[in-house]
Amino acid sequence: MITVYDLRFGKPQDSKKTLQTNDLDFHKFLQLVHMEFVIPLNQKFVLVTTDRTVVDYGKFKELQNGSTLYLLQNQHQDLAVAVEESIHFVPHYNTLIESGTFEYFAEGQEALPCSLAELVDNSLSATAKNTGVRMIEIRLMFDKKPAVIVLDNGCGMTSKQLNNWAVYRLSKFTRENSTFKSDQQGYVSPEPVPRSLNSDISYFGVGGKHAAFQIGESVRMISKPISSPDVHELVLSKEEFQKKEQNKEDVYKGTILNRKPGDFSHIKGNEAFLQDIIREETGKHSFTAVVITAICPEHIKYLKQDFKEWTRKLAHFYHYYIHGVDGNLQNKPQGSNGSPAINILVTLRDKSSKSPIGVNLRNVNDDIQTLYINSAVDTFEFKATTQEGGIVDGVLRYHPFLYDKETYPKDPNIIQAPPEDDNDENEAAVMNQARGKRDIFECFWNGRLIPYTTISEFDWCRQPYKTTPDLPPECYSRFSGVLFTNDKFQVNATKQKFMDLEIKLKHRDTLFIPVPKVQILDYSLWDKW
Repeated sequence: MITVYDLRFGKPQDSKKTLQTNDLDFHKFLQLVHMEFVIPLNQKFVLVTTDRTVVDYGKFKELQNGSTLYLLQNQHQDLAVAVEESIHFVPHYNTLIESGTFEYFAEGQEALPCSLAELVDNSLSATAKNTGVRMIEIRLMFDKKPAVIVLDNGCGMTSKQLNNWAVYRLSKFTRENSTFKSDQQGYVSPEPVPRSLNSDISYFGVGGKHAAFQIGESVRMISKPISSPDVHELVLSKEEFQKKEQNKEDVYKGTILNRKPGDFSHIKGNEAFLQDIIREETGKHSFTAVVITAICPEHIKYLKQDFKEWTRKLAHFYHYYIHGVDGNLQNKPQGSNGSPAINILVTLRDKSSKSPIGVNLRNVNDDIQTLYINSAVDTFEFKATTQEGGIVDGVLRYHPFLYDKETYPKDPNIIQAPPEDDNDENEAAVMNQARGKRDIFECFWNGRLIPYTTISEFDWCRQPYKTTPDLPPECYSRFSGVLFTNDKFQVNATKQKFMDLEIKLKHRDTLFIPVPKVQILDYSLWDKW
């Protein structure tokens, strides 16, 4: 069966027919359309999918049972009325076979920055091919009906891609008609770039849904792809799932609303705040808005009261996407860092404040990477390669005790590793070191922080058992570092922890090589190069 909407003349009623297509080829299907919609043989029309692909002999063979088509005067005709499209999003089988890797390691409010980061990951991937500025906004609207909204000016999603998004555990490697190639075609990783800042971090088909339902109990996806004049809208909610289960209905069946930009005629009652969001659609070539509602009161309290803390954490997550490969080196002349045109904005609207509170994460100067970069007096860069094609760019920094002043920065949010053994002497030595129990290396995967994995040290930067008089042992306690990996290393589905990084890097076949440093002592010469 195929559902056809006759929208040639914008008829709001009697425009929908469900046609039986058993044993019909495309020619006979066209005859059926002529007959059902009483179309004269000399009258021109076009049949298109909800993604505005013209249906021809080849496309007709690909149509699945339950597909929705438009009957239009031409391929680019505007939708005069909003149209509902039935979809199914039965969880992918990977839900079963990989179910042990889904959970967040942090609980309660501590998990909220990680959840928001999952939505930013999706936006970074969506904006990867933008030719202009990449705009991502986290908009907290607590002045009316509480809502957390993440907007971007990326490539948007077709109705098929939106349907795929709803399928739990359908990763980019296996989804049909997505931005990325499927298993059958052979997924191709992006070309190597410095620090692996490739925006290829929307990955597993888990994060967006996990994040949305960790923050609230309802999510509305609104998206317009570059290739189509239509906006596609899908709502998933805990309340609706429960109602379907109680009524013994198909839980994983829903509808995508296809409409023209700016059309909010379907918005009713206490969701009137969405009218302003939808009004902003007019004139945009492509976009995606994730609207999360039914938010836990404790989450709202945390997001309001600890605004500075969690925005600093997000600035830490995306430090190198925001500031470029050299990071937020504050004494470098403006523009000399090659900073990418990525703006991640966070705004908070609350009843208690007359005007919104806002911050561009580019302007956060107290995240720990900024502190490390600007307090180091020297750096050593290196590269590591594994037999499986894993590539790691590494930076080791040195922070001396200088002029009776400690330069090693403090970080109240650092995740501390437990001591390796109960040796009292070793414990006392560790506590007296500049970095205390902190591991040296923070770890970034495809340019994005993986917060619950750190690496203590490698053999070549570990304090030797026998000290030498010309190098005091406390020097080894004054290192900080960062590792940038490509996607040949596995992370868990919520991107909070590496699964195999330390094992692979400490394998005997992993090769470490130093990277020669080009030193520019006079930064005023930087722009002349």
